[in-house]
Amino acid sequence: MTPMIDPDEVLRQMTAQAVAQGESLRTTVRDLTLRALQSRELSLSQIKSVVKNVTEGVNIGALQGNLDTDKAFGQALAGMDDALLKAVEASRIALSQITGDREFRDSNLKKALAEIERIEDEFLDTVKKAAAGAGAQIKSQWAGVLADKAEAGTATGQQVMAMMEQYGDQVRAAARAQREAGFKAAHALAQNFHALASGVLIGMSEALNAGGRKPAPKPAAKAAPARKAAKSRRR
Repeated sequence: MTPMIDPDEVLRQMTAQAVAQGESLRTTVRDLTLRALQSRELSLSQIKSVVKNVTEGVNIGALQGNLDTDKAFGQALAGMDDALLKAVEASRIALSQITGDREFRDSNLKKALAEIERIEDEFLDTVKKAAAGAGAQIKSQWAGVLADKAEAGTATGQQVMAMMEQYGDQVRAAARAQREAGFKAAHALAQNFHALASGVLIGMSEALNAGGRKPAPKPAAKAAPARKAAKSRRR
């Protein structure tokens, strides 16, 4: 019997190889992250899983290659940020297609918005946790890169802020009310949103690669149900 391919392990190893080679690292990490996101529902839990595995791959590659790790970590983080920026934009497009001019009263839509609002915090926190398990030296080098990024802010976070401003106070109030009430399990509409957002992301990535850039190899798809989102956003 042919053993099943673990897409998470494939992603880690592909990222490690890219970091060890050290060429076009930001672009390569971006493309690997995008490819992994496209094979999953674009939910917060799946985004965190991809970020975790990419970060672990960066840690492995940093130990294998002869390179400036501070620079490599900075480029890898920027590559993940570039990919998540596209994911947020895909979510915005998907959300507008689902809702139109309708008010944000559906609890599943409120949940989707609340997840989008938390992406930047969860992104940086996931990288931090993945770095913590890689040894003191790697953890220390990541800490400096993460501190700089947390102070300056990510492109993903800026896009999220712009998105929330676009939808106005009504959306932010709905998202806060949903968090205070506690999240419920996602139903069909929320799952449709995640699937639609993933489809939009695939189209955006194809357009990104249309200029002659060769896309990174595509990890094996992983069919995994979205886990429940955290009950509150860490302030």
